Amino acid sequence: MFMQAEAAMEPATTIALVTAAAILCAVVWFDRRLLADLADTPDRALRVFDRNTWALIIVLSFPIGPMLYLRFAKGPNRFS
Repeated sequence: MFMQAEAAMEPATTIALVTAAAILCAVVWFDRRLLADLADTPDRALRVFDRNTWALIIVLSFPIGPMLYLRFAKGPNRFS
């Protein structure tokens, strides 16, 4: 009387889910790296916005927010 549901997914659905999971992992990894960098940065080294504002920009506006942080948050001697 009970109908058994098929356990296997279609290949296109599986590929889409794996791709979405990979992209999500990359976004989370990138955001975590930038938030760790933000946490290690002294307050006097931050430019334009304060720490909390930069954290919101990084998290809420991917991919533009992280690029803005990398470009504008620290001074010209960022990598020296």
